[in-house]
Parts: sequence; C-alpha cells; structure tokens
Amino acid sequence: MSMLWTGAPYASMTLGYTGHRWAIYVRISRDRIGAGLGVQRQETEIREMIHRLDPDAVIVDVYDDNDMSASNTRKRRKNYERMLADIEAGAVTAVGCWHLDRVTRRNLELEHLCTYAEKLGTLFSAVHGDIDLRTSTGRMSARMFAAASRREVEHKAERQKAANRQKALRGESWYGGMRTYGYEKDGKTVVESEAEVLREVAKRVLKRQSLRSIVTDLDARGIRTSTGGPWQAVTLRRALQNPKLAGWRTLNGEKVAKGTWDAIIDDETQAKLVALFADPIRNTGGGGNLSVRKYLLSGGLLACGMPGCGKPLQSQPSNAGSRGYVCRKNPPNGGCGRIRIAAEALEEEVAARVMARFASPVVARRLHSAMSAQSEEQILDQIKEHEENIVSLASDWVARKISKEAFQAADRTTQNEITKLRAQINQANRLSTLPEGLGPRELAQWWADAPLERRRDLVAAVLDHISVGPTTRVGFRGLDLARLNWVWRD
Repeated sequence: MSMLWTGAPYASMTLGYTGHRWAIYVRISRDRIGAGLGVQRQETEIREMIHRLDPDAVIVDVYDDNDMSASNTRKRRKNYERMLADIEAGAVTAVGCWHLDRVTRRNLELEHLCTYAEKLGTLFSAVHGDIDLRTSTGRMSARMFAAASRREVEHKAERQKAANRQKALRGESWYGGMRTYGYEKDGKTVVESEAEVLREVAKRVLKRQSLRSIVTDLDARGIRTSTGGPWQAVTLRRALQNPKLAGWRTLNGEKVAKGTWDAIIDDETQAKLVALFADPIRNTGGGGNLSVRKYLLSGGLLACGMPGCGKPLQSQPSNAGSRGYVCRKNPPNGGCGRIRIAAEALEEEVAARVMARFASPVVARRLHSAMSAQSEEQILDQIKEHEENIVSLASDWVARKISKEAFQAADRTTQNEITKLRAQINQANRLSTLPEGLGPRELAQWWADAPLERRRDLVAAVLDHISVGPTTRVGFRGLDLARLNWVWRD
C-alpha cells in the first residue's frame, strides 16, 4: 500500500483495509509546566481518530517525545527513532499523529518517511491536515509544508536573537539554565551569604593564595556551588571572572552594557583577578590553578629550542622519579617531543644567575624605575578605558551599525593592548613582593628561606625565558650550558 498522509474526515475513503498495527506519535516542543498535558490531549484525539478510521485497529505503542523539538538536530528524539525501528521491523504498519509538524519539520526526515511508505506500505494519518503522499501533488504539498515549517523555525530563532540583543543593550539580566552563584534564579537578586563568599575568595586570591588551598577550605566549611557540588579550582576561577559579578551584561561573550542588577565585586577588583589569572607565570594549566608548585621554571619560563617548535616545556618526572622538563608532543601541548632536561642542575644554575643579576645596581635601578613608571591605578584606568571601548563597539555591532568583521578586528587589537597592560600589573605585583637593598649574601639567605612562589617572582622579574636546545655532549650527565639560550628582560 502506498503512503497516505490524510486528515481524519477523508481517511475512511482511502484507508483500504482495517486491522492495522498502529503507532501513536505525540510530541510538544516545550512543556512549560512539565505535566505532559499537551501530549495527553494529542493522544486522546489521535485515539479517537484511529478508532473512527479503523475499528479493528491494534495500537502497538505510544511514542512520546514530550518537551522535545523536531527541528533541533543536536538532540535525539529517542522515541521517534524507536518508532522508525518498529516500522522497519514490521511491528508497526500505520502511524497516527496530531499534525504533520508533530512528526517532522525537516525535509530530510520527510523523505525518509516517504521511503518507508513506498517500500513498506506504511500508512500515516493525522488528526489535522489532508496530505496524500500517494500522489506527486501530495508529496509536493508535504515538501512545501516541511519547508515552510523550517522557515518558521528559523524566523522564530531570528526574532529571539533580535529580542536578546535588545535586552542585552538595555542591560537586562539573562536567566535560565544553571543559576549563577551569588544570585537567585531570577539572575538579579543577590544571595548575600554567597556574595560574601565570593568577596572573601577574591581577596584571598589577590593575596596570592592558591586556588587549591581555597577550594580545600571551602569544602571543609561545607560551602557548595549553586548546583550543590564541591568547588573545583577551574569552576572557582570561572566564577570570579564572570562579568555578571561586576554588574556587566554580556552577549556572545562580550560586555555590551552595565546591568540593571547589583554587582557583587567592583570593576577594579575583577580587573585585578582577570590580570592575575591571565599571567602565564602563575597559570599552571588544569583550568589555571594558582597552585602549589614543585618546579621552579614551569609556566613558560622554559621553551623548546628545536627549530620550528618553540613550545613551552612542561614539568614531568622521569620513570625513575627524577624531576625534569620536557617538550610534550601529545595534545594539547603540540610540541616536538624531542627535548628533555633535568630540573635540579638547571634550577641551581638559574638561581645563581638570577640572584647575581638581581643584585646588580644597574638592574636594581631598572626594576625600581619600572615599578614607579605607572601606578596600578593608572594601569587599571587604561584597562577600563579599553574595555569601555569594546563595550561601545559591541553595542554598535549588536545594533548593526558596524559589521561583525569590523568589530572582531577592533576587538583583537584592543584585547592585545589589555593583555600588555595586565602583564605590567603582574610584573609590578611580582616586584612588590621582592626584597630591596640586599647584598649577595643576604639575597642568598632570602632565597633559601623564601617559598617557591616568591622565588619564581624573583626569576620572572629579570628572566623572560630560556630556550633549551638539544644536547651538544652525548653521554654527559651534568648541565650542558651550551644548550641554553638566556633571554633576559630589558
């Protein structure tokens, strides 16, 4: 039997015979109250239609895809797929639905249904609509209907995007999905107990406490995320950098307007946090944990010296357990995998050279000059000015005053400038923790007593990086100085 997609008033004239094995397919895109009432109403009307058309009908099953879109290709309609499998297996010979668009809004799926009808003789019948796929005119009508349904879906998406742009420009809060820690589900009302936690954590991070130690403390105190789970370093870092906490409305990841809700932390505090997290000297991977280190020179202070590589060396112990630095080949590092150097002797050489350089009066004057060139407040003002420019550009783009390409080009240039300014803040912060006016002996004692992070601050203050090349002395177990190309800070 050829496929028939027909409305109930006409089906009795073309059904052909009774006693079909029926599938009832019901679907609604959005169940706002979660009670399934929409699909229940569909099922009731479909059952009435089936028994009117086919008194001897056998209803095999009800295939329910409640709260599921027929146009979203990213989400599988599991019961729809199960129904198709039952058609192919011969368990189902007829399908009843409420309307064509409940089954599909896509031409590709419609063609699949036509194939089932032509090859298996499957009957399709709808409560509403009258499209007979046995004829070329009926198939054309069905395809036009599916195309129109698809256009309606795309037009609705365009309207929704336009509405979201307008809301963003007005600074209205977006809510939905996971609740933002620090705010109620409405996205506007501050949860004061959570806000206090965020302010406390921000202060501790800016005092150079590691995220791992803070997360451990939060867990011990029973402080959980908005979903009720334990905090992780990566989620805490992401939360602190969320522009919403500083009262900013974003669109596609860009700040576009000041929000209409109360901020939890101020712009200056968040700018300092963002700069700190962006510092490659402290960013150790794994989501950027400011973590306790066992290696002095990880985080970009060592680079692979093989031609065409240049990737940062990563800390990695050998099979025997001795510490070392390697150029990792596996993702996400993407290095050449051909360079390894032992950590102990290299770190001792770096310490000696860095302390000698730091104790130099010429270098000391240069560092002091760098600290006094601009205050942190002045640099933060420049960052804020650049960010306000990005907001203005984003608003022009959202309002379609400039093209997306023009906005992206300007955004890249401005973000590069912000990155340079944040590097200045980080360098100034590193210098502020270092000793002043110490001679070589006192500096050596300071180094022996200082924690690893303070030692790293001293190294990064005067050393940009070391490029490590292949060994020049095969079989030599000591430190091959010829492998090292030192790049000092100006």
